[in-house]
Amino acid sequence: MKSDIQLLNTWHITVQIYCVLKIYLYIGDLRGDEVVDLKILDTDTEDKINYINTTTKKIIIRNHKTEKSTGTRTIDIEDKKLMIILKKGLGKYLITDTNGKLFKTSSKFGEYFKSMIGCNPYDLRKVLTSKCIRECLTNGDTEQLERLSSIQSHSLNTMLNNYNTYNQENIILDTCLIEDD
Repeated sequence: MKSDIQLLNTWHITVQIYCVLKIYLYIGDLRGDEVVDLKILDTDTEDKINYINTTTKKIIIRNHKTEKSTGTRTIDIEDKKLMIILKKGLGKYLITDTNGKLFKTSSKFGEYFKSMIGCNPYDLRKVLTSKCIRECLTNGDTEQLERLSSIQSHSLNTMLNNYNTYNQENIILDTCLIEDD
């Protein structure tokens, strides 16, 4: 147990996966190609890179999936414990392979993620989106759905049509380790 806690004082691959999961589960499921080159900094930069600013507690996404996507997406990080852990990786990338190198593609990251977690990031994205849609339909809180739409860089229509599969098929949403509260 003590060695597990001490592990959080390093930037070991296990800690990196923990941070990716915290971001996916509590902030929003970013695209794999946005995560594989997400650098951890303590200042803003004008470089066209994706990064986490540990001082402002924001994720800045400048490199998008398609050339049609323009502008910068800014996502707030409200989790204080996550911020403390992210500072251990200052100057490094959020996720690297077991040799400390960047994943060559988001597909390679997805394969590694699946080997560690049991599902790929895209499936997790669908599950989380479906769960958010279901909660919105249940409690009428559209703000949460709009926030997720912004984080995932999708229109609400795209989310409802393409990422709501688990609700549409009545599949249990705790697939991929997601449990209802």
